[in-house]
Amino acid sequence: MGRNKPQGRGFRLAMKIWLGVTMFILFFPIAIIILMSFNTSRYGTFPFEFTLQWYEKLFSGSELIASTIFSFWFSLAVSTVSAILGITASLALRRLSQKWNKTFPTLMDVPVIVPWLVQGVSLLLLFNWLGLGRSIVSMFLGNLVAVMPHSFLLTYSRVMTMSPSPEEAGRTLGASGFRVFRDITFRMIFPAVLAGWLMSFVLCFNCFSLQYYLAPFGTYTLPMRIFTLIRSGCEPDINAVATIMCVVTFLAILLLNKIGFSADQLFGRGKKGS
Repeated sequence: MGRNKPQGRGFRLAMKIWLGVTMFILFFPIAIIILMSFNTSRYGTFPFEFTLQWYEKLFSGSELIASTIFSFWFSLAVSTVSAILGITASLALRRLSQKWNKTFPTLMDVPVIVPWLVQGVSLLLLFNWLGLGRSIVSMFLGNLVAVMPHSFLLTYSRVMTMSPSPEEAGRTLGASGFRVFRDITFRMIFPAVLAGWLMSFVLCFNCFSLQYYLAPFGTYTLPMRIFTLIRSGCEPDINAVATIMCVVTFLAILLLNKIGFSADQLFGRGKKGS
């Protein structure tokens, strides 16, 4: 007994050190980017001298803002369509035979495993053959192909594990199919749908490989704009936009943790007698 205590303390100490090293590796580069966004040096070197000139440049005509806004709305549209397709496909598979329930999810794993570089080249060849070429439609469909499996797999796993009893009770009480879906089914699968939507949004926002191959000329998402600026010589306004994204992400995480993933909290509980 006495011998195990020092070993247990040593193990816990080693795990704390390992956790600290891991957190340092993950967050130290982000901290440096945030710090350098307030540094006078355009090359990210010390000594540190505080300035806001890079934020002033960012908001006074920098192309990064326009690219960020475009990436946001584009990713929002792709992730929303991805969530809708994930819901409909999951509910449809729930009614099909066991054979389809095993085959279709396996096929949906393929776009997750295949590298985006390979998908980008193959989709470009496909869209050229179809006559779409490099266009907004091609970029939208290509990103949708890449991110939709993530939304589907998360929603499908929830749909196939939830109990059908609440839905059957709703139908027994005379509720229509749409009302059963709205008040029962969707609220039960909402955490998975939200998780899939968020994952699709993040993946689409960062999907440089597909966007690089499929975007029409003159259209730049934020990853494409940063890649172009790095090749021609970037300035710390990139650090400024990265800092703003980190702050927005941090606030979004705090908000989600505070309100939770409850559909009842988001949509409100049904009124009495409804």
